Amino acid sequence: MAFLKKFILLVSAMLLTGCARGGTNSITPQYSNDFGVFLGLGTYQYEKLLNYKNVAIEIEEFEPEHLQVVKNYNIDIYAYLSVGSLEEYKDYYFEFKDYKLMKYENWPGEYWMDVTYAPWQDKMVSLANEFKDLGAKGLFLDNFDIYYQIESGEWDPTFKEEIYQACKIILSRLSETGMSLVVNSGSTFLERLNEENDPLLSKIEWYAQETVFTSIIEYNGDIFGRQTEEEKAYYLSVIEFMKKTAKILLIEYTEDTEIIEEIRQYAGANGLYFYIANSVSLD
Repeated sequence: MAFLKKFILLVSAMLLTGCARGGTNSITPQYSNDFGVFLGLGTYQYEKLLNYKNVAIEIEEFEPEHLQVVKNYNIDIYAYLSVGSLEEYKDYYFEFKDYKLMKYENWPGEYWMDVTYAPWQDKMVSLANEFKDLGAKGLFLDNFDIYYQIESGEWDPTFKEEIYQACKIILSRLSETGMSLVVNSGSTFLERLNEENDPLLSKIEWYAQETVFTSIIEYNGDIFGRQTEEEKAYYLSVIEFMKKTAKILLIEYTEDTEIIEEIRQYAGANGLYFYIANSVSLD
């Protein structure tokens, strides 16, 4: 049965491989086909990726034949990598669990990570190279917000500075892999880099920011709303300096057609890209 399953998958991949990029298919594009973020997507749903120029996925969760189909469509794959948190389902969890700092709010089984731990930094680079070998063009880097979590808390000032420097080390080393970098959120970290005119900012190809126009009211029920004007203004201020060197991707959560149109118009008028999801799972 296992052999038959693999055979069927292989034949399906071969058939899709032969399709032209502009050929007819049954996939319905979502609101923007420039960049799709599918971090909760499983390998057997890979057809959802085929109408996007760029996609962010957990690449290690995909079968090689499905990744090959995606690449045959000339789609650039960005592999998800959480540089600042540790999740229980990762196969390296037990290797690093003694260096987690605190629970990650709203995400059971995830913890903020002590990024000053040198073997953790090495692991990020090792994973990046593994993802590159799997066919990723770039990395979708998440949870540089670890700096905000520590900087805004009651931690020793020395440790706060060590966390900041560790984030810089990780970003620098990942840039040396030659892969394109997307940084998702991490605004406090990026603000300090900007204040210090750090050349590391120029290593970031894309800056993705979640919930600029929308907010997540309830994670378990996928209940969304509008972002507060104060938070929206803050995120837009970060976008303003990031757009000088990086392309901007808005990641929003809503099914409200009025908000969707507002996002579309703002993005169009300001040269930004956007992706709108209807689930926090991004599947």
